[in-house]
Amino acid sequence: MPDHDNAYDFIVVGAGSAGCALAGRLSENPQHRVLLLEAGIDDPWIWIRIPTGVAKIVVGERAMWRFDTEPSPGVNGRALFCPRGRCVGGTANINGMFWVRGDPAEYDNWAKLGNAGWSYADVLPLFKRMENYAQGDPAVRGHDGPLVITEYGPRDPLSDAFLKACAQAGIAENPDTNSGHYLGGGLIQMSTRKGLRWSVREAYVRPAQKRPNFRLVTRAQVTRLLFDGEGDQRRVCGVEWTQDGKRMSARAVREVALCAGTIQSPQLLELSGIGDRTRLEALGIAVNRHLPGVGENLRDHLQARLMLELKGIKTLNEILPSTVEKMKMGLRWVLMRDGLMSVPGATAHAYTKTDPARAQPDLKLQLHHLSSPDERNPKKLVLDPFPGCSIGMVHQQPHSRGSVHVRSADPLKQPEIHTNYLTQDEDLQTFLKAMKIVRRVTQQPALAQYVVRELRPGPAITSDATLEDYLRATIFPSYHPVGTCKMGSDAMAVVDAQLRVHGVAGLRVADAAIMPTIPASNTNAAAIMIGEKAADLMLDAARNTP
Repeated sequence: MPDHDNAYDFIVVGAGSAGCALAGRLSENPQHRVLLLEAGIDDPWIWIRIPTGVAKIVVGERAMWRFDTEPSPGVNGRALFCPRGRCVGGTANINGMFWVRGDPAEYDNWAKLGNAGWSYADVLPLFKRMENYAQGDPAVRGHDGPLVITEYGPRDPLSDAFLKACAQAGIAENPDTNSGHYLGGGLIQMSTRKGLRWSVREAYVRPAQKRPNFRLVTRAQVTRLLFDGEGDQRRVCGVEWTQDGKRMSARAVREVALCAGTIQSPQLLELSGIGDRTRLEALGIAVNRHLPGVGENLRDHLQARLMLELKGIKTLNEILPSTVEKMKMGLRWVLMRDGLMSVPGATAHAYTKTDPARAQPDLKLQLHHLSSPDERNPKKLVLDPFPGCSIGMVHQQPHSRGSVHVRSADPLKQPEIHTNYLTQDEDLQTFLKAMKIVRRVTQQPALAQYVVRELRPGPAITSDATLEDYLRATIFPSYHPVGTCKMGSDAMAVVDAQLRVHGVAGLRVADAAIMPTIPASNTNAAAIMIGEKAADLMLDAARNTP
């Protein structure tokens, strides 16, 4: 039998973006014992810290779960790569480090959906509390938070040309897209410090490890939640995990918080008998709570790219294959801690509308200093043998929705990930409009002076039919899955506005899975904010409950 001697006030499952923030904040109160469980290790790998190391991380298994989606008809039946972090820091330790708070109007939409306390005005203090962004307006940006935020620099010729071309095409520059004004272009802000990744591990876990009431357990593969009581008195009282082949457990005196992410939080709920009754019974899983929304409402950002061959400008296409050029880039990084080695390839972005009549931006453009005939090869980095760049297009609020569900009662088996990418025509139409907007940007004088030719999709592909074929064959995920434990009060909601699982005492979900919609083109900042919010909610509940 499992050993139940280990007792904590709070148990947090998953040391990712939200989980690290949540556990770190909970441990700031010395009255509460906090246990943080992580399936991966606290990895000292240098390539996790160096921003360009993303290229090495994504081709291996050391720091990630290498999930794959099920084949999706909207992308020509392709099964696509879906990496998730497996290390202390979670996906925040393997992502692109872009710091994007999100569209204020989308948080207001969350509140309008019945989630009190989640409007932009409600979450702005949390974002400020998180951040340490030296050059931001202190009225809207944080200056002394644990997460160090920097802006890419210096402004290199290609980034400058891209932003000027956007402005010439009608997308004006915005000095700070995280200030509450979302439209426009600028250099990318990143969660880095002195040219190194500064993730939730550095910001929240390292300080917490100095506190006697905090415990981090790694290589802990959580397999199920534990319950006490009967009927309406039944509540989650702890968790069980395997570590080095041994079965272990711990009890939660107050609450358990699932922070395993959009893929694995619903998996753990279903393994614990919380989900759709018919589905669970078919798999032989005893039902503890019928919640049909568990695993549903999966949303993710797709990214299409237009690629250019360039002249008169140096890109990563020439730098990375050359020992001499890599040494020059590395030397600059060592001396100045900036330049292309301080980012994972992208340096500037711009938010715009595919239709001026829209209330919110629905498109992000993103500049990458490389081009590739196989840009998202999960096994190796493939580059064109000449100077090139890519302009990515991300549809901010996709309509296509999928699901994540367990295949069996085996906790070690990857769940089924059905994305249903591009199955809604609205999504396809947005990308067709986006391609035309990007082409207009590339034709502006500021950028056109460097362009030799459009590589992909290429000048011959102009009709909507041929562009659709190109998109369905080449579009890929941005790895921003959300929504599988949706917050709300409708029949398909999994958690309420306090992040408590409906009908299950002692349990909350606090990660990107609770997002009803996607608030931003990059989801890391929003996920960390959810961890911060959950800490406030749980500590408030503890103060009000003996």
